[in-house]
Amino acid sequence: MQNKLKDKFPEWCFNNEQGQNSLILTDDLDSLLGCAIEKFVKGNDINYFYSFKSLNVADRTDKRKAIGIDLALHKGKSWCNHVVRINEDDYVNPQTANINALLKIHSGNYFKKYAMSTVLTMWSFYNLPLPETKEGKMLLLCIDSGYLGHYSDSFKDVHTAYLKLLGFEELIDLLNKTHKFEYEMLQGKYNTKAKIKLNNDGYLQTNLPLAELQGLFGIPLELPTQQFTKMFQFQDDIGSTYSIRSKEQIDKRIISFALTGSKKFKYTYA
Repeated sequence: MQNKLKDKFPEWCFNNEQGQNSLILTDDLDSLLGCAIEKFVKGNDINYFYSFKSLNVADRTDKRKAIGIDLALHKGKSWCNHVVRINEDDYVNPQTANINALLKIHSGNYFKKYAMSTVLTMWSFYNLPLPETKEGKMLLLCIDSGYLGHYSDSFKDVHTAYLKLLGFEELIDLLNKTHKFEYEMLQGKYNTKAKIKLNNDGYLQTNLPLAELQGLFGIPLELPTQQFTKMFQFQDDIGSTYSIRSKEQIDKRIISFALTGSKKFKYTYA
């Protein structure tokens, strides 16, 4: 990652003490692999599961501060890739490690956004070596369909600029030598869009082929085996930037917030 970007990240990201935080997992591969990176680099492990309807906990006695992974928290530490501003001057969580937040992306310049995964941000920030195999590198780009921008005539330059900021020129070369359909086939082969859910007994389950993915990414990848219980229940809603021009206009206690398009947003509240 180039220093002109890395230097913008919150101070807590540079703390190398081991096991100082717990992690909040959400419902997809981007979050699970992001949690695996945090554990691999800093020894932090999952204690919470956020379903966007509720926050569930495994060990209620764990008092460590939690980090949300691939989670657009309104307050508190998080790694994230979402657009979290409605307007340029909108409130943004000062503890979020989010390229779009750091570079002031909002509804007005939405199509200049970082449109790749949280995992790719973390991989770059922690200066991890790319997967050894071509398939592993391609799978890294499959997460959150991070390859897509390269194959859009109107967005390719923006996509390439972000990969250069991340220090991933090797991935630019790979994208230039591969085709969009190859990534789509890999997404199907490894079921990369499969969700993570809590079953009725409070245990996490998924159809992601974790052992195969672990081998390709070179990082231990597994679901927690502990039983989870509900800690907080939330509600969610959607809105439009045509009528809501700032998060300050939302008269509810926001838990998470993200734009889902240039004119639409979704948020969770208590």
